[in-house]
Amino acid sequence: MKCPKCGSEDLQIINEVKGKGVSGLKVCLFGICGLCGAGKTKNEQFWVCKSCGHKFKA
Repeated sequence: MKCPKCGSEDLQIINEVKGKGVSGLKVCLFGICGLCGAGKTKNEQFWVCKSCGHKFKA
């Protein structure tokens, strides 16, 4: 695997979590029913070049 920007092979893979978690207000206002649509998150993996800092999807 090489960086598409600089061609370096010194890469690291990282995970990023995107989305909304459970808010305290949502649980207080809606109780257990408030948890039904909560916690919708998505994990995405990226390669990060240690030489130039370029980030791209794995």
